[in-house]
Amino acid sequence: MTKFCMGLCFLLICTGVFAKQKTSVESGLLDLRSRNWQKDGIVNLTGNWEFYWHKFYSPQFLSDSSALVKQYAFVPSFWNNYVDEPTSNGFGYATYHVMVLCPPSNEQLALKFLTIESAYRLFVNGKEILDVGNADTTAATTVPELKPAIINVVAENNKLDIVVQVSNFHNKTGGLWEVIKLGTREQIHAKFIMNLALEFLVAGGLFISFVYYLILFAAFKKQYVLLFFSLVCFLISVRSLVTGEMPIRYISNAGWEFARRMEYISLYLSLPLFALFSYHLFPKDFSRKALHIILPVSALFVALSLFAPYFIYTYPVRYYEKILLIAAFYGLFVYIKAVLNKRPGSILFLTGFCIFLITIINDILYINLVIQTVPLFYVGLLSFVVTLSILLSSQFSKTFSELQVANKKLSAVNDELELKNDEIQEKNNELKKINHELDSFVNRTSHDLRAPLNSVIGIAKVALEEKNPATIKGYLAVQEKTLDRMKWLINDIIDFSKNKRLHLALQEVNFEKLVHEALEDHSFMTNAQKIKKNIDIKQYEKFISDPRRVSVIINNLISNAIKYADIIKEQPEITINILVADSMASIEVADNGIGIEEQHLDKIFTLFYRATSSATGSGLGLYIIKETVEKLGGYVNLHSQKGEGTTIKISIPDLGHRL
Repeated sequence: MTKFCMGLCFLLICTGVFAKQKTSVESGLLDLRSRNWQKDGIVNLTGNWEFYWHKFYSPQFLSDSSALVKQYAFVPSFWNNYVDEPTSNGFGYATYHVMVLCPPSNEQLALKFLTIESAYRLFVNGKEILDVGNADTTAATTVPELKPAIINVVAENNKLDIVVQVSNFHNKTGGLWEVIKLGTREQIHAKFIMNLALEFLVAGGLFISFVYYLILFAAFKKQYVLLFFSLVCFLISVRSLVTGEMPIRYISNAGWEFARRMEYISLYLSLPLFALFSYHLFPKDFSRKALHIILPVSALFVALSLFAPYFIYTYPVRYYEKILLIAAFYGLFVYIKAVLNKRPGSILFLTGFCIFLITIINDILYINLVIQTVPLFYVGLLSFVVTLSILLSSQFSKTFSELQVANKKLSAVNDELELKNDEIQEKNNELKKINHELDSFVNRTSHDLRAPLNSVIGIAKVALEEKNPATIKGYLAVQEKTLDRMKWLINDIIDFSKNKRLHLALQEVNFEKLVHEALEDHSFMTNAQKIKKNIDIKQYEKFISDPRRVSVIINNLISNAIKYADIIKEQPEITINILVADSMASIEVADNGIGIEEQHLDKIFTLFYRATSSATGSGLGLYIIKETVEKLGGYVNLHSQKGEGTTIKISIPDLGHRL
């Protein structure tokens, strides 16, 4: 790709070098009598014009003086090459003369001038038709002016006798150094509009690029490559407005001197800005020492173009062009080095730079009239800016992709942190709940244990003083009931502690066995023998859970049903229904006991809450049931009515998938 682009650019330059115009001015005469304006188009008045140094000859004098010794100079060129005063620095004045023989035609013609240093007066067929600035023979009386111009002309007897009086006391070089064009008015104006439109298009496009990359830099402040590329775009945008057709003069009141300063400032600033851009693009390949040389040297030239007179800041441009070429070849070395080091985008960058470098060399040689080609600055500029835009876009796209990946990782980390925070919050809430329960538990259990202990101690003291065996037996019976209450309280405390502390121990659960063991354990409770037990257990499949916790649930359900039985009723009873199917176990224990008033139902599972004072429960039973069921991943439903009885239904899942 690189070789192809370089070869194409070289071909363009070679085409411009060798494709010479068929017709040229010879000895002050250009014969166009066989020319077809519509077919052959615009002609360049290039060749050897009559040239008279330090003479302002009028058209009449040039026409009538047969004894005049004719001298010639090539146009376009600097008259410095034809002056015998090397110390004049290009200052002086001269007359240029050419005779153009036009084809017989009724078409209206026009001449196109760009800029002539630094003032001139134009005569066509003996008449003065244009005065740009004030061309005179001294520096004091010469008024410089740089302005492109289109002049409508009429061929008299199919001839154009063109005389140009030029004076220069402001630039290091003088003369007709730009190509003067001749064609029909439509052709000249169309060419002018096309050139002007191109320069406005380039300036506008580069200004948009400047704004775009400046906005990107504002978003990514550490990406200085974006800042310096935006400034390079702005610089070239400004330069496009002050060179060529000088579009700035058509959209503002800026004078020629302002335009000229901006032209040189943009030239002198181009090197340091591009060096800074290259340094930040390839920091490992571009030497900081080179940067420390380029910046102060360029700053000196910029200062000259800002504050020095016109002659001073234009004079050293020849030296700056050499610095530019040296820096350009150093840049070429850096970019080749970047390619060899396999820097991202270096091949693409090198391709664009090679094309741009060739066009710069071409334009420097063209401006200095060393070669006769065509200006290729915009060709190289367009290819280079497009290349850089592709490179920066790809790098930005890569950065954006990396940023997206980083954002996804960060989002995942944030999600994980949120989960951790939720878990921590949940643990904190659980810890607060445990601390609250612990406080309540300590206070309540200490009270519930102290009261029966005091009662036992009191009964023992009384029994020691009692002599009657029957009375002592009665004291022992009361003492037994008190100790029995303590046993159930201690059992509840143990169940409470184990449920909070121990992990699940998953095994196969035999509900038939657990129910019968629970009934047997509670057979000696008060009134247990008076209560009818209805048992229906249907276990159709293997069920995995924590047998110890399931046993605690069943034991507490049966214990509560016995404690709160209504013995006054004709037939107190307990109904136990268990169904194991579809990986779920449904445990339902119903009684026709004393029931629970509606006002207590929403608090019945609270730690140490008692719905009635008619029984001797600890207030832990239902709380332990609820906590244990939740530990097993299940849920509890309770239905009760005062005087009718209570039904508690528990559903717990099969935990076999954890094994």
